[in-house]
Amino acid sequence: MFRRNKLFFWTTEILLITLIFYLWKEMGAIITPFVSVANTIMIPFLLGGFLYYLTNPIVIFLEKECKINRIIGILLTLCALVCALVLSFVYLLPILINQLSSLIYSSQNIYGRLQDLVIELSKHPAQQNLDIQQTIQQLNLSYVDILQNILNSVTNSVGSVLSALVSTVLIIIMTPVFLIYLLLDGHKFLPMLERTILKRDKLNISGLLTNLNTTISRYISGVSIDAVIIGCLAFIGYSVIGLRYALVFAIFSGLANLIPYVGPSIGLIPMIISNLFTDPHKMIIAVIYMLIIQQVDGNILYPRIVGGVMKVHPITILVLLLLSSNIYGVIGMIVAVPTYSILKEIAKFLARLYENHKEAQEVKKHLSE
Repeated sequence: MFRRNKLFFWTTEILLITLIFYLWKEMGAIITPFVSVANTIMIPFLLGGFLYYLTNPIVIFLEKECKINRIIGILLTLCALVCALVLSFVYLLPILINQLSSLIYSSQNIYGRLQDLVIELSKHPAQQNLDIQQTIQQLNLSYVDILQNILNSVTNSVGSVLSALVSTVLIIIMTPVFLIYLLLDGHKFLPMLERTILKRDKLNISGLLTNLNTTISRYISGVSIDAVIIGCLAFIGYSVIGLRYALVFAIFSGLANLIPYVGPSIGLIPMIISNLFTDPHKMIIAVIYMLIIQQVDGNILYPRIVGGVMKVHPITILVLLLLSSNIYGVIGMIVAVPTYSILKEIAKFLARLYENHKEAQEVKKHLSE
């Protein structure tokens, strides 16, 4: 009965996920040194793997359709990637920095508008007993003060700054190295396993690895293309509407779209906050425009680009996002769902092996009787 009850399985999944994350957090003091060492290697490896799944389809296309040698195709793909990064730094980065600086400076006006609004509300008879101005002063909600506090906390620890700098340099150096090696030898990994370890693969483990590789490739390339499309559409829409800092908000919307389920809504938050008091009319138009884009994306673009490769219930997704954001922040929110889906497929594969083994044992027992 329980095996056919979907609610039972959803509840079990959520409880298991919560328990795993709770144990992980409680064991933080023990595993933190090991996690730090693993992160030094895993972060560039994951970034290299992410870029591999983005660029490998291009290399395969050049190799199979254009009949270009794979090494030459890799060089052409890497050159195109480097050119795209250089163009982004030369043309987009100065605009982005200028808009971010202007946005931070103008955010002081938002606090002033909010303070005026609260003071107006305090004049209402129902709020006469509240000392609104003293509360505002105690809260100290100025964006500039918040940013100053963040900068002070960073600069107070020189060791942390140096450690972060060294880690960043290592990531920048190691990520291209992993990417090049994966492009050169990544496609040889599964055939090598089939010739050696999986030579007598009675359990069809190679089929599982092939399916997982296809799923990961389709998901990463799909969500990346979808995020770029959303970012471009957001930039065009914001520019036509006449919003200031259109590039900043569009890039944030595109990156937030990488987060499943709640990402599109998160992508609207900076635009809404920045324009709520300065230009609410354009803000409402922009929100309506992005809601239309999200509906088109959710019902037309995303199913065709990504498809149903990650079959996870929405409640499970929300729990995963809440728990992973508490431990690994935004990066955790991005990788939580695909990581969970992969582990779930492996667990289902092992469960099928156990069921097949159990049935085989029962058949053997009946035959012996």
